[in-house]
Amino acid sequence: MTPALLTPRLLLRPLEHEDSLALADLLNRPEVARGLCTIPKPFTPLHASAMILMIRASEARGLEFVWAVENSDGEVVGQIGLRQTHPGCAQLGYAFLPEFWGQGLGSEAVQAVLDWAARQASFTTIEAEAHHDNPASLHLLEKLGFVQTGPIQRFSLAQQGQIPLMAFQKSLTPPLQLAVA
Repeated sequence: MTPALLTPRLLLRPLEHEDSLALADLLNRPEVARGLCTIPKPFTPLHASAMILMIRASEARGLEFVWAVENSDGEVVGQIGLRQTHPGCAQLGYAFLPEFWGQGLGSEAVQAVLDWAARQASFTTIEAEAHHDNPASLHLLEKLGFVQTGPIQRFSLAQQGQIPLMAFQKSLTPPLQLAVA
């Protein structure tokens, strides 16, 4: 089960069926959709509902963890998630409404997810990809300790063709456990 995570400005909570309209709005934004590979265009609330059902099934098996990101006003401003790609490794993905870009919310949410993942024995490596022409996302990943592993090409459903991405990787170190004497 995906736990709720609290940061100074955000609540990361499990994605719910009631989030389908907000998710469809987010992933239909041209500025957001251009860098996403697995999202069809248009992305309808029906697509979002089906996606949430698939996420729930993966969550039940411990393979995927996805959060709706709410600001202090309770508004869904983005989504973030981890999906296991192979044992010990998960792919990080995130998207935020453009009107909330440049406020550090992405960094805050990603750091919260990384901190949570470091405490989970199942993930030792996190991978991420960012559109080569998205300097904010490239900077966010580098700032949080991700290392570039090279340029890649992926097929994008929204773009109906190959798009250039930069691949990143980060090794997780579990927090130190202090012994009590």
